[in-house]
Amino acid sequence: MRQSIFFLVLFLVACTLAPHAPSSDSAPASVARAGGFSLDLETVDGGRFSFEEIRGRKHLVAAFWATWCDPCKTELRHLAEIYPRFSDTIAFVAVSTDGEESMDKVRAFAVEQALPFPILVDPAKKQLPTLLPGGDTVPYLLIVDRTGAVVAAHTGYEPGDEARLVRELEDLRKK
Repeated sequence: MRQSIFFLVLFLVACTLAPHAPSSDSAPASVARAGGFSLDLETVDGGRFSFEEIRGRKHLVAAFWATWCDPCKTELRHLAEIYPRFSDTIAFVAVSTDGEESMDKVRAFAVEQALPFPILVDPAKKQLPTLLPGGDTVPYLLIVDRTGAVVAAHTGYEPGDEARLVRELEDLRKK
Protein backbone atom coordinates (compact mmCIF):
# COMPACT_ATOMS: atom_id res chain seq x y z
CA MET A 1 0.00 0.00 0.00
CA ARG A 2 2.78 2.43 0.93
CA GLN A 3 4.52 1.63 -2.32
CA SER A 4 1.35 2.48 -4.29
CA ILE A 5 0.99 5.80 -2.49
CA PHE A 6 4.67 6.56 -3.12
CA PHE A 7 4.27 5.97 -6.88
CA LEU A 8 1.05 7.99 -6.97
CA VAL A 9 2.77 10.94 -5.28
CA LEU A 10 5.77 10.55 -7.59
CA PHE A 11 3.45 10.55 -10.62
CA LEU A 12 1.62 13.70 -9.45
CA VAL A 13 4.89 15.53 -8.82
CA ALA A 14 6.17 14.54 -12.26
CA CYS A 15 2.96 15.80 -13.88
CA THR A 16 3.21 19.19 -12.21
CA LEU A 17 6.86 19.61 -13.18
CA ALA A 18 6.41 18.53 -16.80
CA PRO A 19 6.45 21.30 -19.43
CA HIS A 20 3.00 22.55 -20.28
CA ALA A 21 1.57 22.61 -23.80
CA PRO A 22 1.69 26.01 -25.47
CA SER A 23 -1.27 28.29 -24.85
CA SER A 24 -3.85 28.90 -27.53
CA ASP A 25 -2.18 32.25 -28.16
CA SER A 26 1.11 30.72 -29.25
CA ALA A 27 2.11 30.34 -32.86
CA PRO A 28 2.32 26.86 -34.38
CA ALA A 29 5.82 25.41 -34.26
CA SER A 30 6.15 25.77 -38.03
CA VAL A 31 6.04 29.57 -37.82
CA ALA A 32 7.29 30.27 -34.29
CA ARG A 33 11.02 29.97 -34.89
CA ALA A 34 12.86 33.26 -35.25
CA GLY A 35 12.81 34.49 -38.81
CA GLY A 36 11.11 31.34 -40.05
CA PHE A 37 7.78 32.82 -41.06
CA SER A 38 6.71 32.26 -44.64
CA LEU A 39 3.53 33.25 -46.42
CA ASP A 40 3.04 33.04 -50.17
CA LEU A 41 -0.58 32.87 -51.36
CA GLU A 42 -2.89 34.03 -54.13
CA THR A 43 -5.07 37.04 -53.54
CA VAL A 44 -8.81 36.78 -54.05
CA ASP A 45 -8.52 39.00 -57.14
CA GLY A 46 -5.94 36.75 -58.84
CA GLY A 47 -2.75 38.48 -57.68
CA ARG A 48 -0.15 37.14 -55.29
CA PHE A 49 1.22 38.14 -51.89
CA SER A 50 4.54 36.92 -50.52
CA PHE A 51 6.06 37.90 -47.20
CA GLU A 52 9.44 37.63 -48.92
CA GLU A 53 8.59 40.78 -50.89
CA ILE A 54 8.35 42.84 -47.69
CA ARG A 55 10.83 40.95 -45.46
CA GLY A 56 13.32 43.39 -43.99
CA ARG A 57 11.15 46.40 -44.88
CA LYS A 58 7.76 45.96 -43.20
CA HIS A 59 6.18 44.09 -40.34
CA LEU A 60 3.04 42.03 -41.01
CA VAL A 61 -0.39 41.52 -39.48
CA ALA A 62 -2.02 38.37 -40.85
CA ALA A 63 -5.67 37.90 -39.84
CA PHE A 64 -7.07 34.43 -40.54
CA TRP A 65 -10.83 34.37 -41.06
CA ALA A 66 -13.76 32.55 -42.66
CA THR A 67 -16.98 33.74 -44.30
CA TRP A 68 -19.10 31.85 -41.73
CA CYS A 69 -17.29 33.50 -38.77
CA ASP A 70 -18.98 36.70 -37.55
CA PRO A 71 -16.23 37.58 -35.02
CA CYS A 72 -13.73 37.27 -37.89
CA LYS A 73 -15.66 39.77 -39.98
CA THR A 74 -15.87 42.18 -37.05
CA GLU A 75 -12.12 41.90 -36.50
CA LEU A 76 -11.45 42.61 -40.19
CA ARG A 77 -13.59 45.75 -40.05
CA HIS A 78 -11.57 46.98 -37.05
CA LEU A 79 -8.32 46.17 -38.82
CA ALA A 80 -9.53 48.25 -41.77
CA GLU A 81 -10.10 51.17 -39.38
CA ILE A 82 -6.58 51.07 -37.93
CA TYR A 83 -4.83 50.20 -41.19
CA PRO A 84 -4.18 53.81 -42.33
CA ARG A 85 -2.42 54.55 -39.03
CA PHE A 86 0.16 51.78 -39.54
CA SER A 87 0.29 51.05 -43.28
CA ASP A 88 3.59 52.87 -43.77
CA THR A 89 5.52 50.33 -41.67
CA ILE A 90 3.16 47.38 -41.26
CA ALA A 91 1.52 45.34 -44.02
CA PHE A 92 -1.90 43.84 -43.32
CA VAL A 93 -3.44 40.78 -44.99
CA ALA A 94 -6.67 38.87 -44.42
CA VAL A 95 -6.19 35.15 -45.03
CA SER A 96 -9.41 33.29 -45.82
CA THR A 97 -9.60 29.74 -44.50
CA ASP A 98 -12.59 28.96 -46.69
CA GLY A 99 -12.43 26.07 -49.13
CA GLU A 100 -12.95 26.09 -52.89
CA GLU A 101 -16.73 25.83 -52.50
CA SER A 102 -16.85 29.21 -50.70
CA MET A 103 -14.63 31.33 -52.96
CA ASP A 104 -17.68 33.18 -54.34
CA LYS A 105 -18.59 34.19 -50.77
CA VAL A 106 -15.01 35.33 -50.12
CA ARG A 107 -15.04 37.46 -53.29
CA ALA A 108 -18.45 38.92 -52.40
CA PHE A 109 -17.24 39.83 -48.90
CA ALA A 110 -14.10 41.42 -50.35
CA VAL A 111 -16.17 43.58 -52.71
CA GLU A 112 -18.82 44.43 -50.10
CA GLN A 113 -16.31 45.47 -47.42
CA ALA A 114 -13.74 47.13 -49.70
CA LEU A 115 -10.98 46.19 -47.26
CA PRO A 116 -7.84 48.29 -47.85
CA PHE A 117 -5.47 45.31 -47.65
CA PRO A 118 -5.09 42.09 -49.66
CA ILE A 119 -7.39 39.15 -49.07
CA LEU A 120 -5.42 35.94 -49.48
CA VAL A 121 -6.88 32.54 -50.30
CA ASP A 122 -5.69 28.96 -50.03
CA PRO A 123 -8.74 26.97 -51.20
CA ALA A 124 -6.72 23.75 -51.51
CA LYS A 125 -5.46 24.32 -47.95
CA LYS A 126 -1.85 23.61 -48.84
CA GLN A 127 -0.28 26.25 -46.59
CA LEU A 128 -2.99 26.96 -44.00
CA PRO A 129 -2.40 23.87 -41.85
CA THR A 130 1.19 25.01 -41.21
CA LEU A 131 0.06 28.48 -40.14
CA LEU A 132 -2.97 27.79 -37.96
CA PRO A 133 -3.18 25.90 -34.69
CA GLY A 134 -5.39 22.92 -35.37
CA GLY A 135 -5.45 23.85 -39.05
CA ASP A 136 -8.70 25.84 -38.94
CA THR A 137 -8.89 27.98 -35.79
CA VAL A 138 -10.44 31.38 -36.56
CA PRO A 139 -10.28 34.19 -35.89
CA TYR A 140 -6.53 33.92 -35.52
CA LEU A 141 -4.12 36.82 -35.83
CA LEU A 142 -0.35 36.73 -36.25
CA ILE A 143 1.99 39.68 -35.83
CA VAL A 144 5.28 39.11 -37.61
CA ASP A 145 8.24 41.45 -37.40
CA ARG A 146 10.19 42.47 -40.48
CA THR A 147 12.76 39.70 -39.91
CA GLY A 148 10.09 37.00 -40.08
CA ALA A 149 9.86 36.31 -36.35
CA VAL A 150 6.32 35.83 -35.01
CA VAL A 151 6.10 38.30 -32.13
CA ALA A 152 2.46 37.68 -31.18
CA ALA A 153 -0.37 35.29 -31.95
CA HIS A 154 -3.97 35.78 -30.83
CA THR A 155 -6.83 33.30 -31.02
CA GLY A 156 -10.40 34.59 -30.98
CA TYR A 157 -11.80 38.09 -31.04
CA GLU A 158 -13.73 40.08 -28.48
CA PRO A 159 -14.80 43.72 -28.69
CA GLY A 160 -11.95 45.82 -27.36
CA ASP A 161 -9.18 43.54 -28.64
CA GLU A 162 -8.30 46.21 -31.18
CA ALA A 163 -7.04 48.48 -28.37
CA ARG A 164 -4.53 45.80 -27.33
CA LEU A 165 -3.55 45.33 -30.97
CA VAL A 166 -2.95 49.06 -31.44
CA ARG A 167 -0.61 49.04 -28.41
CA GLU A 168 1.26 46.02 -29.79
CA LEU A 169 1.60 47.62 -33.21
CA GLU A 170 2.79 50.91 -31.72
CA ASP A 171 5.50 49.01 -29.83
CA LEU A 172 6.42 47.00 -32.92
CA ARG A 173 6.66 50.11 -35.08
CA LYS A 174 9.37 51.47 -32.76
CA LYS A 175 11.62 48.49 -33.51
